[in-house]
Amino acid sequence: MTDAHEEYDDRMLTLLQMIWGEGYLSPGGPQAVREIAGGLDLTGKRVLDIGCGLGGLDQVLLTLGAAHVTGIDVAPLIAKLGQDRIRRSGLANRIDIQLVEPGPLPFADASFDVVFGKDAWLHIPDKDAHFAEVYRVLKPGGRLAAGDWMKAPGPYGPDMAYFFKMEGLTYHLVTLAAYGQHIHGAGFTDIRLTDITERYRADAHEELARMKGELAEMMLAEMGEEGSAHFLEDWRSLTVVLDKGELRPAQVWARKPLAG
Repeated sequence: MTDAHEEYDDRMLTLLQMIWGEGYLSPGGPQAVREIAGGLDLTGKRVLDIGCGLGGLDQVLLTLGAAHVTGIDVAPLIAKLGQDRIRRSGLANRIDIQLVEPGPLPFADASFDVVFGKDAWLHIPDKDAHFAEVYRVLKPGGRLAAGDWMKAPGPYGPDMAYFFKMEGLTYHLVTLAAYGQHIHGAGFTDIRLTDITERYRADAHEELARMKGELAEMMLAEMGEEGSAHFLEDWRSLTVVLDKGELRPAQVWARKPLAG
């Protein structure tokens, strides 16, 4: 997990939910979750969601058949808000959101059928340690399914540096090829990697247009002129690095061998 405990402030949480829907902090909202998990049979399965945010993702996983979802996050504010959301939803018996410390996962070996992640593992610096832990807590034959952000080969350019500055978040990005190597090194098989940059590039431009149009009044009311201006510039910088192919969103799947 990440060492950045509380980088998502109230303003950013508000903005992200304006764009992707209540309970969602990553691109695509519920449809993106269905896309990543849609090829899995979740019926009756126990799922671990690493970097669960506000729990909207976990509610979708239940609709796809999961018996129980354990969501974990390292950010106290996010975990608290997520716990409150799930409690209000009446799903606290099937979704358990926990605040955890960065480092080894607080679960026994072979505890879960599926490990899920949605644009959260990009904050994790030690990918090898992360995927070793994912492998450990999965049952033999268990599945990994995630969306995450990658980088282009080579060093970051000035546009990426500016995007990171506008985001105010700590990113530890690798190339999609390196990501696959980390997964393979942990012992996973049946690894599938899909670059979705072109799709999200179009979506990000649509999101920026919405922020300038239908969401403008709401943004102004919620975060004032300064906050609105900041996030508009943040999103503009996002479209630049997507257009240039420096930021490369992707989806990944893998399996823990039955003999693992």
